[in-house]
Amino acid sequence: MKKERLKAEMWDRMQFLFRNFYDRMVHLKLCYDGILDKDALKNVIIYMVEKAPVLHSSFNVTATEPYWQEEAYTVDDILSVTVTDNADRDADEFLLGVIPFENNVQIKIALFEQDGNKTVLALRVNHMCMDGGDLKYFITTLCENYNAFKEGEHAELHIKTGSRSFDQVYSKMEGDDLKHARGLYHNVAKSVDKVQFPWTEASVADVNRIIKRKISAERFANMRAVAKQMGITVNDAIMAMVVRTLYEICGLKDNDSLTVSCAIDLRKHIVEGGANGGLTNHTAWLACRTLEKGETIRDTVVNVLRAMKKHKRDKYIGLYSLPLLKLAYTILPQDIAEFAIKMGYDNPLLAVSNIGVLDEKKLTFDGTTITDGFMSGAVKNKPYFLMSVTTLKGEMTLSTTTHGTSKDVAIVNNYFDVLERNFDDFCACAE
Repeated sequence: MKKERLKAEMWDRMQFLFRNFYDRMVHLKLCYDGILDKDALKNVIIYMVEKAPVLHSSFNVTATEPYWQEEAYTVDDILSVTVTDNADRDADEFLLGVIPFENNVQIKIALFEQDGNKTVLALRVNHMCMDGGDLKYFITTLCENYNAFKEGEHAELHIKTGSRSFDQVYSKMEGDDLKHARGLYHNVAKSVDKVQFPWTEASVADVNRIIKRKISAERFANMRAVAKQMGITVNDAIMAMVVRTLYEICGLKDNDSLTVSCAIDLRKHIVEGGANGGLTNHTAWLACRTLEKGETIRDTVVNVLRAMKKHKRDKYIGLYSLPLLKLAYTILPQDIAEFAIKMGYDNPLLAVSNIGVLDEKKLTFDGTTITDGFMSGAVKNKPYFLMSVTTLKGEMTLSTTTHGTSKDVAIVNNYFDVLERNFDDFCACAE
C-alpha cells in the first residue's frame, strides 16, 4: 500500500501532550447473550478502519510538527477472539492494556466467549483518535454495519469520513459571534483550588485499574424522577452528589471551596452535531467551583446550580482558550509548543465525565441480546481523578480509572460508598 501522511490535528497533539497525565486510552465493554459471527465482524472492521485511516496509522513525533503515517496492517492486528471460562475477568484485564502511539493500529477489539453462548466485547482506542462521543458513534455504527452485512446489504455500510479539525466548533457561528469566539484566548477552566483525591503515594506497585459501581435501574429511575421534580438535570444531580462526597473524603471543611471539572461535548457548537466530520475529539472542560458544601444535599444542589449558572448561559461554553492552543501549535515547533502549553495548562485534579446513554437498541448485534456494558475514560496517573458515568438498560455505571495499588481500590470503593449514601439522601428529598 502507498503510505499516506495525515495531518496531526490540534486535539491529536493535545492528547499526545496528556500522556504526562494518563494512558491515552478510552475503554468500552459490552456483554451479550449469544455469539457473534467473526467473519462478518472482520469484514465490517476492515471496511470501517480503511475509511478512517487515522485508526491504521502510527503517530510520528518530530521537532517541528508531528504527523500520522498510514501503516500496513491486518484485521488480526485489531481483532482477537478468545474462548475462556471467565469472559468478564479476561475482558477487564484486556481493557487495562495500552496501545503505543507508534503502533500500526490505534484500536484494539477483543471478543471473549464463554460456555458457547456468552460474549464480552472489549475495546480500547487511542484517545488521540477519538473521544467518548465518537467512540459511542463508532460502536453503534459497527453494530449497524454488522447487522446490514448479515442481511446482505453490503452497500449500506457506512462511517463518517469528514474533517478532523477542531475548528468545526465554529461552524454554527457567523459575524460578530464568530469573531468573538475566535478571540477567546483566556482560559476559564483553570482551577484556583488544589484539592486532590486521597490516593496513596505513587509507587512501583502501581498498576492500571478500573473500579466500577452499579446503580440499579430502579434507583436510577427514582433519582431521575426527583431531579425532574426539582427542575434540574441528571448531570446537575450527579455533580451535587460528587461534590458533597469529595468534601467528605478529601477532608475539607464545610466552608472550603472546591473545584470539580465537568466534561463538555463541543458537538453542540457543530453543524449537525459533527455528523459530517471525521472521528476525532470534541471535548473540553469547565470548572464547577462551589464555595461551601451546604448543610443538606439540597443545599449542595443549590451551590452547584449557582456554580454552573454562568456556564450554562454562556453561548461560547467550552470554546475558551482554543485559539491560544491553535496559535501555539501554529507558530511554535512541537517541543517548544508542548513546553509553552504545559506552563499554562492545569490538568483537572478532580473531574467528572457524563458520557451518557449507551442505547441498547443501537448496540445489539444480530442474534445476540445485550446484558451489560459501560464506557470509561483514560487511566489517570496520581494525583488526578476522573469519574466516568454511562447508563445502559436503565442502569447507571460509575467508573474511575487509576494507576494505583489495591489500597487505592479500597479508597475508591469508600468514595463510591459515600456517593451512594448521598445518592439515597438526594432521592429522599421527594419523600
